[in-house]
Amino acid sequence: MLEDYPKHVVLSDETVVTFRPMVREDEKGLVCFFQRIPEEERWYLRDNVADPRVIHRWAESLDHDRVIPILALIEDTIIADASLHRKRFGAARHIGEIRVIVDPLFRRRGLATWLVFDLIQLAISQGLQKLVAGVIARKEVAALRSLKRLDFFPEAVLSEYAWDKEGNCYDLVILAKSLQQHWVPLKNGASVRCRRAF
Repeated sequence: MLEDYPKHVVLSDETVVTFRPMVREDEKGLVCFFQRIPEEERWYLRDNVADPRVIHRWAESLDHDRVIPILALIEDTIIADASLHRKRFGAARHIGEIRVIVDPLFRRRGLATWLVFDLIQLAISQGLQKLVAGVIARKEVAALRSLKRLDFFPEAVLSEYAWDKEGNCYDLVILAKSLQQHWVPLKNGASVRCRRAF
């Protein structure tokens, strides 16, 4: 599962970035990372990441059966946070949710695309069959474009799901990607469906 980390990718400007799972010792670095995310963008996140206590709770409750957080770093500085969320029980246990946020200084270099691609591979290794991601319409245009390039397709729109601090409403677009199944031929000429893809 996580034995393939750390991984190294090269951005469009030839910057070398390391991907690895979050560990408890990343707490301080994550606090600093989220302080560099504009307040307007933090407003739309699930948790109040401006509160160091939230990050402390994450660090103390790491559970890779529920959430796999992957960090992108240049040397010891965190420049992006990505995560794969999943359920281990119930009717939706075959579905994962992905979330990605990148330091503004490192956007438009292909980093988010690399992270999504990495989460796709991670989801496949976990046997997941579908990924979903939520994007705020008119606010996260670049994210929407990147996800579509990786074959995520809009499946639902939740009207007026998000409000900004001025009271303006925005829709939430739910995109999904099927982790395609391949047919593997058997010796007797029959076929069997293999639950690995991509």
